[in-house]
Order: sequence, then C-alpha cells, then structure tokens
Amino acid sequence: MNRAHLSNELLYKIIKEKHNQLPTIMKEVGIDCWLIFARETASTPDPAMELAVGGEVVGKSAFVFSLKDGVLNKTAIVAYFDANATKKKGLWDEVIGCTEGIVEPMQQLFRTIDPSKIGINFSKSDVTSDGLTYGMYLILEEILSEMKDRFCSATPLIRALRGRKTPIEIELVTKACELTEEINRKIAPQFKIGMSEFDIQQLFFEEMEKQGVEEAWQRDCCPSIDAGPNKELGHDSPQKDLKIQKGHTLHNDFGVRLKGYCSDIQRMWYFGKEEDIPEELIHAFETVRDAIQRAADYIKPGVPAYMVDKQARDYVIERGYDEYMHSLGHQVGKQAHDGGVNLGARWKIYNGVTDLPVEENSIYTLELEVKTKHYGQVSLEEDIVVTKDGCRFLVPPQRKFITIE
Repeated sequence: MNRAHLSNELLYKIIKEKHNQLPTIMKEVGIDCWLIFARETASTPDPAMELAVGGEVVGKSAFVFSLKDGVLNKTAIVAYFDANATKKKGLWDEVIGCTEGIVEPMQQLFRTIDPSKIGINFSKSDVTSDGLTYGMYLILEEILSEMKDRFCSATPLIRALRGRKTPIEIELVTKACELTEEINRKIAPQFKIGMSEFDIQQLFFEEMEKQGVEEAWQRDCCPSIDAGPNKELGHDSPQKDLKIQKGHTLHNDFGVRLKGYCSDIQRMWYFGKEEDIPEELIHAFETVRDAIQRAADYIKPGVPAYMVDKQARDYVIERGYDEYMHSLGHQVGKQAHDGGVNLGARWKIYNGVTDLPVEENSIYTLELEVKTKHYGQVSLEEDIVVTKDGCRFLVPPQRKFITIE
C-alpha cells in the first residue's frame, strides 16, 4: 500500500483551510487579487498549485482570488476539458469552462473586480513563489495589458500561506518525523562492521518500500549515508568503498514523504562502547546538540530569522570550531525544502529573506555540523514547529551518540 501521497479528500480539506487563511494574509501584504496562471502543469508545475488549487490542468487556466470588503471570491477559469474535474473539488465559488480560450473571460472578470494590486507568481528570493514561466508572463501581459502596471510579486502572500501550517499539516509532518525515527531505530540493529554506505542505504530503501513511503528528496542521496572520518557531509550518493569500522561514526540525513508531507532528520551513531567514545567526538557532539538547543530556546514568533541562526553560529565559534557555511534551518512541509523564510545569516545569497520575522506554526529544521581533527564531521538535524511563545520538537532530539557495539 502506497502511503506516500495524500488522498484527494484530505488534500481538498487542507486547501480549504489555506483558502480560509487568505483574507487575513492578503490584507496583511496589501494584495487584493492573487492570480495563479498556468498550463500543462504535469510537465511545468507551479508550486502554488499544490498549495491552493490541487491537481493538474492541461489548458491555460487562471485561478483568481479577489478580496473586497474583507470577502474573498474564488474563480477558476479553465479549458472546457478541465472544468468538470475543477468543479468536483468544491473549492471555487465559480468555475468557468472555456471552449474558445480564456482571454475574454479573464478580461471580463478583471474588469469586474478591478483590483488595485494583482499578485502573480514570480520571485527572486523564494523558489516556491516563482512558478509563473516567462512565456506565461508574456501571455498574461497581453491578456491584461490594461492592468499590467498593477502586477506585483505574490511572494509575501505565498510565503505566509505556505509557511503558516494548518493543524492537519502539522500533524502530517509530525507523523512523517515519527516514521523516520521508527525506521532509523529498526534499521540500526542491522548495521555491521564492514558494511558499506551503499549497503546501508539499500536497507533503508527496503524498509521504505515495506512502509509504503517514499524518500523526501532525490533518491540517490536520501538517505545520505556517511561512514567514517574521510567523508565530507552533504547531498552526495553513498560509496561502495567507504565502510563501517570500529571506533568510527556513521551519519545519515534522512526523510520520508508520508501522505504528501515530508520529514528531514539527521542522526549519528558510534561503533563501540559509550565509554570508548573519544573526548574529541564528545566535545563536537555536545557543541552541535547544544547549539541546536540554544536556537530552539531563542526562537519565537516575531524574531528576525537571522537572529535564530546567530544563537547557534556564535556558540559554535565560541567552542573553537569554524562556522558552518549554510543556514541553520529551512522550512519543511509539502517539500523537505519548503521555501519561505529560512534561518540563515545575513548573506547576500539570501536576498534579505533572513531579515524577515519567524511566524507561528512554521515548521523548521535546526541543523548544523562541526569538523573534528581526527574523526570527521559531526552533524545533527531536528524538526521543530514554532508555537505561540517558542517552539517544540516534533520528535525527541538526539541527546548523545547512539552506540553500536
């Protein structure tokens, strides 16, 4: 039984919850009309479709959310062969099926609603808000030529809509995290001295198949398996010539897709007795563990994202390690990397996103690594949900090396 994908019934229930969030968000960001403009979404999907529409379309389609006097109106303009499926979802106030193209219905609708700002899906900073292709943008300029000066990026709207997880979404990500930990616990007793990274990854593939779930990101590096001191951590395929040895560590970066939602967790093992773990490794592990905890203790709604990262980054440096060269955390949801605000330093690469505030009900990873002199890298990753006054871990965080004698 495949449990990786969300049922249509639950998908549409979540989308209705997202639609209920829209009036508040649209008012906050000052966009009174949001337009998802798409075609052939099986081959060129817009990430916003899974968030607010659900399913696929073939012909050119316009999904229009307009807000007036606090009331949200939702109209789907689609090709006639997409109309019945769109109506059956029960998501729209009006579905217009077109036999001769959508130009005239779109022009008529937009003249009627006469929005002041039309949010469209392009973004320089958020990949999940950048679903409108350049070709479709040119077509849109032609159709709404009288209003193209009202176009603006829908990034702040999509960022909030995707980031503010609903209760159902939080429950689904939590269950994905719980299953990830269950699989880790089930597979670990099968680790043996002399097994290669490749052998270990195959064990995870076999268990995922039994559980009816899929990897949360590309299969060749989910899980990412890292054995011993000579492997640089990252999104890399496991090696057949790197094998478990006594006195070495094993690291994995692993997540599953369960009912359409993902987890993203890192764990570490040590092959030997707990009392034999070298002090150098203990110091490194405690540094990573405590840096994550410091960030978790600091995070709450309203704080700038970069300040959360700073709590962990400064602590790592204080403990004598080089700073990690990535953000402390990214959002998790429908994707393992779910877009929106990330918890990173104020580097130019992030285009100001890390200056934005953390929001309640966002789900983040907290992850970092340090490099030891003799034993390679030590890395952990935990998943949290931001609460009203702090955060909570979705599964208990790893507090010490898991030893395998």
